[in-house]
Amino acid sequence: MTESWIDFTLSVIGGGMALLFLFDGTRRLATFGAHRRAALMMLLAAIACALYGTFAYWKYLDHKLTLSVSQRKSAPSQLPPSWGRSLSPEKRESASRSRARHAFVESGAIATYFDRNGEIRPFAPNLEDVQRRERVVAHYARVEYAVRNSLAEALLWLILGPVAILLGLLMSLDKGPPKDPEAESDLNEAQSSP
Repeated sequence: MTESWIDFTLSVIGGGMALLFLFDGTRRLATFGAHRRAALMMLLAAIACALYGTFAYWKYLDHKLTLSVSQRKSAPSQLPPSWGRSLSPEKRESASRSRARHAFVESGAIATYFDRNGEIRPFAPNLEDVQRRERVVAHYARVEYAVRNSLAEALLWLILGPVAILLGLLMSLDKGPPKDPEAESDLNEAQSSP
């Protein structure tokens, strides 16, 4: 997930240059044989592509772990009748209502709480509780989007690196336009005359 325009711009420029150098280094190695500049260009570009892909996969794993930990919470269990008997009726109601509210915000489940008379009642969320729940659900949706986006980015780097190498090899097979001896002699004459 792109955090800012600066991050996006630097990733596009850096990634584009890495792929271009990977392509051109492969093309030069295949066309002119092994020489230091082409090998260094290809090696550094391959390392940069691998780092971009590794970082994207690391972000995928991190977001996926965050999502699995935050969504692992199970629905709350119902309170036993003896829960909080030592508390005053007001504190018992407040504590059990807070527990039910927290359960609703985190899991969306309607739990029960004790009222002041000691009766078990289902929790009825108010507008603020519903808005909190909506923020939690929106957060989960953003993290799920980040998970999919990071995995797609990692797979993209996994595909684009070999494609750049393959295109570099294919372009090295291109012989160029056939040389016309007459056009070459005309070019030499034009360069020698003042």
